[in-house]
Amino acid sequence: MSLRHGFESLWVREIPELKARAEMFLYVRTGTDMLSLTSEDENKVFGITFRTPPSDSTGIAHILEHSVLCGSRKYPVKEPFVELLKGSLKTFLNAMTYPDKTCYPVASQNVKDFYNLVDVYLDAVLYPRL
Repeated sequence: MSLRHGFESLWVREIPELKARAEMFLYVRTGTDMLSLTSEDENKVFGITFRTPPSDSTGIAHILEHSVLCGSRKYPVKEPFVELLKGSLKTFLNAMTYPDKTCYPVASQNVKDFYNLVDVYLDAVLYPRL
């Protein structure tokens, strides 16, 4: 088993319809899955998704979706999401709650902007100032 930065490659598949290559990884330390898609598309896209199965119908997952985007350890501003909407070169920036999962996707055609979006979102979801 060969690891890259703690990730084990589980499988690789070509997706001809998208002219893309898909590779599924497992982060061995936590058991987290990561899907990587590589293509010629100008957009660089990232998303992190968490399982958020509800225990009742109070909408806690949706409330948390909004709350985690209100400042983090590295970005302690009140509304970093609003700042990104105003100043980023993003092509997509959002968060979505589904019945059993919550997703935080970002996209940009500018590499520097893309990595900044990823950094802000990862810090928000992993280290929120709740």
